[in-house]
Amino acid sequence: MRCLVLFSIFLISFNASSRKPISASRLEKLSGVKHNEDTKTTWDMRYSKRSFIYGKSPAKFLAENYEFIPHASSVLDIGMGEGRNAVFLAQKGYKVTGIDISSVAIKKARILAKEYNISIQAIVASVEKYKFQPKSFDAIIVFYYVDRSLIEKIKSWLKPNGIIIYEAHTIKQRNKPGFKNDPIEYFLKEQELLTMFKGMKVLKYEEPEHGKEYRASIIVQKLN
Repeated sequence: MRCLVLFSIFLISFNASSRKPISASRLEKLSGVKHNEDTKTTWDMRYSKRSFIYGKSPAKFLAENYEFIPHASSVLDIGMGEGRNAVFLAQKGYKVTGIDISSVAIKKARILAKEYNISIQAIVASVEKYKFQPKSFDAIIVFYYVDRSLIEKIKSWLKPNGIIIYEAHTIKQRNKPGFKNDPIEYFLKEQELLTMFKGMKVLKYEEPEHGKEYRASIIVQKLN
């Protein structure tokens, strides 16, 4: 019976192409599946909408600052989702690897890459469990995937002088409609990004106090 309910919800969310993206907390209420019990199921359902729920264009901060990454170098996109940022970088000549726990999202990322006639390496896996070799990438991007326990691991995957571009919502965003029930750990504290990458050089930092969304963005460089 539980599987039947989940499948029905999956179909409803897949066909509702005109609706707004369903939040993780809303999915939990509909399905009875706790986010921390079955993360893959939650995100597969969220990405099951026919359209690209975050669009096909890259995040603005990445589009404005990608040139901080040396041209034609290797980039890891953590929590790649439907591939909007990974495909953008691949179009610019970067060698992009993307990882996401959702097989539905990865499938859509591959479709997007094919649409633009470029290639990316897409991995379906939990980034918490997946093991990349140390010093594998010239740059790592992380957009709206907050897991503080991964920071040291992410730094270890970066080559010397490598770049991290990181952006996420701040705690003020939790007061916006659609975010109030999301776990508090998904949001950054004010100016928290400035403390998360100790030992790295800050190249750029933004945390605007106005706009439609509250977010913090940073670019840091590994020194050794």
